[in-house]
Amino acid sequence: MPTGKTSNRSSKKSSRASTKADTVRDPAHDARLVRDLCRWFEVSARDLPWRKTGNAGKRDPYRSLVSEFMLQQTQVSRVLEKFGPFIERFPTLSALASADEDDVLAMWSGLGYYRRARSLHHCAQEASTRFGELPVSVDDLVSLKGIGRYTAGAIASIVHNEPAPIVDGNVERVLLRIEGQPFRAGEPDTRDWCWDRAEELVKQAAKSRAKSVSPAAFNEALMELGALVCTPRSPSCLTCPLRTDCRACQTGQQHEIPAPKARQARKPLYMACAIVENKKSQLLISQRPKGGLWGGLWEVPGLESDSPVPIEALAARLGVATKDLIRHNEFVFETTHRSVKVEVYRATRAGSVTGGRWVTRNELETLALGSLQSRVIASLTARKESL
Repeated sequence: MPTGKTSNRSSKKSSRASTKADTVRDPAHDARLVRDLCRWFEVSARDLPWRKTGNAGKRDPYRSLVSEFMLQQTQVSRVLEKFGPFIERFPTLSALASADEDDVLAMWSGLGYYRRARSLHHCAQEASTRFGELPVSVDDLVSLKGIGRYTAGAIASIVHNEPAPIVDGNVERVLLRIEGQPFRAGEPDTRDWCWDRAEELVKQAAKSRAKSVSPAAFNEALMELGALVCTPRSPSCLTCPLRTDCRACQTGQQHEIPAPKARQARKPLYMACAIVENKKSQLLISQRPKGGLWGGLWEVPGLESDSPVPIEALAARLGVATKDLIRHNEFVFETTHRSVKVEVYRATRAGSVTGGRWVTRNELETLALGSLQSRVIASLTARKESL
């Protein structure tokens, strides 16, 4: 048995090694691919606020940092709504570093994945303390809290034109299709292959003497192509600048590559919460503990469990009788790892919660609410308007 396992590992390594050799055997292919992609980007790039350059024609590394954190697992359209106000509130790295975490979370409200906001805040604090500014090199960048290889490579290449590779979901898909590699998306071996291939190509971009070609242009073009043209379900192959060099397109495999990622079932979570208003039409809210799910965010009072929450338990938390709670709404909210069944009640009289706080609707808008809680509160407004 041990001999068989060793043989399997060896064959996998040999397979990856031969695949890598196939991708680098034609320097002319790589040079043409890089050139065509950068030329396309020069005329097709979206006008995005974090791409603005200063008087010296250079990007602001801080704005690039903020955009990279915001764009993780979030659509560009949503980031466009939040980027400007966030930069206006925290215009520099030092301004963000010295800000209160609750203020940062409040300005992040609506983008979800609030761990990113905390990581960005911690990153700004550490960079200010250790370097006085955002560092330039990949090694220094990746040493900061919250910055991984992709973000470090993006900032180093796009802002400082360093030949640093980047690989995210868009880049992975583009590279696999170009080379016709039917690897499974998101697997460690797939990412290793893509990082190697991305490094080869960005180094090719650094060697080029063409005016429109550079590591910065190539990396942004690679991401842009994945976002606009080489999309997951309906790639626009007829308008793709790389279609003549794309093996997936030539063989009609663009819809099969990459092979879909193995999905894990979401764990069930049950939540019962209550909308409590006082005579001044103020809402009762409380702040979750800093750690854990939705840590540090504000919410209407409630309870959650791996099994359905009894109404008696919710009433006890509020200090009211069960007859004071009227079922108001229910819905299912999906997170990356959880399927949350939410039961919303409305209290017919004001209760009390340890650590609770009464706020007006205007005050609520200045606090960090998760998408689930925003939906809970919005259901109250919708119900009132329908009456």
